[in-house]
Amino acid sequence: MAKKKAKKAKVKKPVAGGAKVVYLGLGSNVGDREEYIEQAVFLLGKIKGVEILRRSSNYETEAVGGPDQPQFINAAVSLRTTLAPHKLIEELHTIENALGREREVEWGPRTIDIDILLFGDVILSEDELQIPHPLLHERLFVLQPLKEIAAHVIHPVLEKSIEDIYEEAKAEGGHEKYDDELPGFKEIRKGGADDYERW
Repeated sequence: MAKKKAKKAKVKKPVAGGAKVVYLGLGSNVGDREEYIEQAVFLLGKIKGVEILRRSSNYETEAVGGPDQPQFINAAVSLRTTLAPHKLIEELHTIENALGREREVEWGPRTIDIDILLFGDVILSEDELQIPHPLLHERLFVLQPLKEIAAHVIHPVLEKSIEDIYEEAKAEGGHEKYDDELPGFKEIRKGGADDYERW
């Protein structure tokens, strides 16, 4: 994976109590990929109740799954927010739509893709939203930028650090599989991981 120098994101004033630290994955493989990433980070910082904390460098990666398509630029962002998970995902969809995201082809090319990877210690399993992201531990292109800004953060289901998960996935070629019977993990994977259109 080719690492590209990141631009600094403007940080807003801290959000008041009751906030969670959230980690997002960003990807783009259409048009000016780096510019779409920058625009997405800028718009994230404009969401009321969101404070951007850190962002990773940009990484150029091969597309995984879906039809033949151009390489991606991937990055990760950490933020603090008072928004609930469902409200935050609505805001992320609004940004994707504003930047021309189309969903006509499953796992197809996209101007921008923004996914919730971790939301504090929240574990959520619903048809439209699973937290932590059910494919996080299998995707090197997501784990590498995430490791840059969250190496010691613990996955609330797997109970391992992001750095350890990354190293295990790397050793297995990016396809590390975990026991579906782990507490909480079966619920996250149930009813949607294979159809999780965002990846």
